[in-house]
Amino acid sequence: MWQTIAWMTRPGAFMAAVHARYGDPATIRTYWTEEPMVLFSSPDAVRAVFRLDPAIAPAGQSWEFLRPFAGPHSILLLDGDEHLRERRLMQGPFHGERMRAFAPMIAQLARAELETWHGRVVALERMRELTLEIILRVVFGARGDDEVAGLRAAIEDALGTVRSLPWVLAMAVVRKDLGPRSPWGGFRAAVERFDATLFELLTRRRARPGGDDSMLSVLLHQRDEDGQAPSDQHLRDQLVALLVGGHDSSAASLAWAFERLARHPLAQERLREGDPAYLDAVVKEVLRVRPALTIAPRLLLEPVEIAGYRIPAGAQVAACLWLACRREDLWGGAGEFRPERWLAPHQAASNPMSWIPFGGGVRRCAGAPFAEMEMREVLRAASGLNLRPASAEPERARRSMLVLVPHRGAEVFVG
Repeated sequence: MWQTIAWMTRPGAFMAAVHARYGDPATIRTYWTEEPMVLFSSPDAVRAVFRLDPAIAPAGQSWEFLRPFAGPHSILLLDGDEHLRERRLMQGPFHGERMRAFAPMIAQLARAELETWHGRVVALERMRELTLEIILRVVFGARGDDEVAGLRAAIEDALGTVRSLPWVLAMAVVRKDLGPRSPWGGFRAAVERFDATLFELLTRRRARPGGDDSMLSVLLHQRDEDGQAPSDQHLRDQLVALLVGGHDSSAASLAWAFERLARHPLAQERLREGDPAYLDAVVKEVLRVRPALTIAPRLLLEPVEIAGYRIPAGAQVAACLWLACRREDLWGGAGEFRPERWLAPHQAASNPMSWIPFGGGVRRCAGAPFAEMEMREVLRAASGLNLRPASAEPERARRSMLVLVPHRGAEVFVG
């Protein structure tokens, strides 16, 4: 119970303390998973975890608790050939030129949001609103105030409960649906309302001739290896995967960006100069020093050996993204925000397994290029703001659903 509370309320400090006391690897036990979890962060061990055969170390089973929302066709739950097949289908919207075509709309939405920033701002709340607006417009292709408002309400209804720490703890401990007033029962009811809204949207989109420039339009026109068009359930699961991967995680990363920039006025000044290389360095450094995701787990069906340790079947093994990105032996001043480290190749860590904010291997987040592009456009639009921290004390990480967010919501003063 104590490890579960620490994992939820002080995840950054908890992982750092575990690593400091026990080294790499270390085993934790929480109600987050039924099995003990072995955390690895050294590059060689991380690479070994990412290369595990999905037949003996499926990643999808580690996210089984998401099935009521993610759906049976979700890339999050699939492994092996099924996962790769779904991954190929979902990479269509993230093709280079097609993805870059979304940048102007993202920039426009970001400017409209940031123009309202004056005085005290809780960046996390505002970034949740912005990233959801981007998903509704760019991914779902929502048009018109009524359609946007209906989808927004359904999504917030479904996600609202799993952002509540007491609710999530209750769901972790009591894994049964005990009726509409129980944690799981309330969540399932919210998902059903969300599904009804989304299936209505798909019906309207299929009736729209010619489609539009949204990701949904691309997905509607894709065909599988047998030439079959996707079913509504398949499309629904693909859209939910894009929602889960691109809403809270992107909002968290952007909130951390504002929290970090507010405490580094020199970085703000340099960002105003408009150097694309420095903008990219800021994005990469935010994702390194405050990765939104913490682990990339696998459930072992057979024993394996990793970094000289024999791990038994039935345990979880995980590449710990948070620790890997913050290892002092690989990053000088690992806890410090230094975008300039990315401007000289020899200053950044040379091992790619030490910068893994999006996971790695065949399960690396398919939307990672879009997430980085989105961050660049938002921060470019924000470069003219004068940001100051609302508190002298840097914000620590707390857990919100699957991601780590600033515990005060990234409070900043603008102006």
